[in-house]
Amino acid sequence: MNRQLTTLRLGAARRQPRRIVRVGLIGSSLNLRQSHGRRRAARLGLPAKRVATDPKVHAETRRAMADALRAARRARQVGAAQALTDKRVARKIRDATRHASRAARRAVQPPRHRVRNTTIAVVGAGMLAGAAYEGRRTHSARSRDQIAPAAGDTTSAG
Repeated sequence: MNRQLTTLRLGAARRQPRRIVRVGLIGSSLNLRQSHGRRRAARLGLPAKRVATDPKVHAETRRAMADALRAARRARQVGAAQALTDKRVARKIRDATRHASRAARRAVQPPRHRVRNTTIAVVGAGMLAGAAYEGRRTHSARSRDQIAPAAGDTTSAG
């Protein structure tokens, strides 16, 4: 588009002003669409990256595909009319849906690491309590040692 604008000379622009405006509008709308696409791709980039690299997303997707294939195979075996009421077909479709939603959720939301975070909090609280106990014990022993000689000196002097 920009090439068309630069190839048109000033004389051509005078002769065909509508063409210049049309080419300019098309070029500007393409730029707007491209920037919108870039913003959207940047927003979707992290989940797409997670889909490509996370083995748990791959496993859930594989399970969903396997269950869907089993449901389709069973539906072909029993026929289209009975497939609607067949419990095995319904169960496999339900399983496929569950695995697909797990894969999508895992791709969009990062894992939360609940056990790791809880362990860190408990260990940190335990260390804090241990440090407070040790500090109090050391502080009370030091103050007891300071009080005892002073009391012993007053009794020997009297």
